[in-house]
Amino acid sequence: MDLKEKNKQIHIDEEALSVLAMVQEGLLNPVSGFMSQKEMEEVNATGLYKNCSFPSPLVLSPNGKKNEEVIKSLKIGETIDLYTNKKKSGQMRVEEVFPIDKSERVKKIMGGDLGHPDVSRIYHRLGNYGISGEYQVHSEEIIQNKQILADKITQLNAKKIGGIVLNANPIHLVHEKILEDATLRNDLLVIFLTRPRHNTWLLPYSLRKENLLSVIEQFLPSKKILVLPLDYTYLLSGPNRMILNALLCKNYGCTEFIASLGSSDLSTFYEGDRAHTIMDSIQGIDLNIRLLSEYIYCDECNTIKSTKLCPHGKHHHISYDSKNLFELLKLGILPPEIFIRKEVSSSILSHLFPNRSKKLNKLFFDLISLGGIIEEESEEKFYSKLSRLYHVK
Repeated sequence: MDLKEKNKQIHIDEEALSVLAMVQEGLLNPVSGFMSQKEMEEVNATGLYKNCSFPSPLVLSPNGKKNEEVIKSLKIGETIDLYTNKKKSGQMRVEEVFPIDKSERVKKIMGGDLGHPDVSRIYHRLGNYGISGEYQVHSEEIIQNKQILADKITQLNAKKIGGIVLNANPIHLVHEKILEDATLRNDLLVIFLTRPRHNTWLLPYSLRKENLLSVIEQFLPSKKILVLPLDYTYLLSGPNRMILNALLCKNYGCTEFIASLGSSDLSTFYEGDRAHTIMDSIQGIDLNIRLLSEYIYCDECNTIKSTKLCPHGKHHHISYDSKNLFELLKLGILPPEIFIRKEVSSSILSHLFPNRSKKLNKLFFDLISLGGIIEEESEEKFYSKLSRLYHVK
């Protein structure tokens, strides 16, 4: 190619770039690249790729009028530049261009759940053509995280490595219970904290990570726990998420994948005493899959209990639903400490309701007894001290 000649450009978003990096670094093995039309059709028909569960074909199909014009003009063997946010993020050598059925693709990505709130967003980010071929993109962060995990495994001489994917939105006491139990069974627990690459209802990644690390340091065996980011992409939507989460954990080096039967993404249903989930159909992923029974707070037992072990009726059970707890916080209501530690609630409320310091300081002086010199208190400290008043009888 003439050095003066510029390659054609395809523009992809951060979600697509994240998936490209995951595949390139082996996190979705046995899938090692974007699929051809024939491979796409085989996965659509069987839900398998090289005898391994892979519920949705991995196809690069960027949207946009300009992208489509470029894609339709491509020749086999041509090299194209990939751009993200107007910066070059990689290159691809084109091997095949083929049309896709967007509706069928969305259906497969969502595991048939077309009522999911992500459906419309995913449909509109897909183009009408797929591209396959060898490529290379920037993936320094994944390489670094794999090395951090490898070093931690060596440091602990870890043989049993648990993996769990969390939103921690917010981190609550049932999460702590699950993490605590997992560290008892494993030499190392890896928490993959979701990091969305699109607008979402989740709290900022940095805040969730800060609160998660704070809980780990203060209340859990921190030396046996490692927190790594996991980009939440269009692939990880609906029930398919659990299968791909297990595959990601396996390829990071985990020996156990942990999930809760209370998760809607498992599509749990019961026949008698037997729970059935989407994980029953998993194939080709050599991993111990541990599905935990749902935990609740029992007002008779006065503690967190498994629904399988608590002898009291459901009318004594209080569920831990992260979305409901987050709604309380969005309304400015401090959740009871049977749900969330006051340090976490204080941090989130300070983020959701900034610049309240003048009103809060007046309330602080009026409501809370002070010893010694009057000082202005941080918003987090106000919420934390206010929470103590809920215990006064």
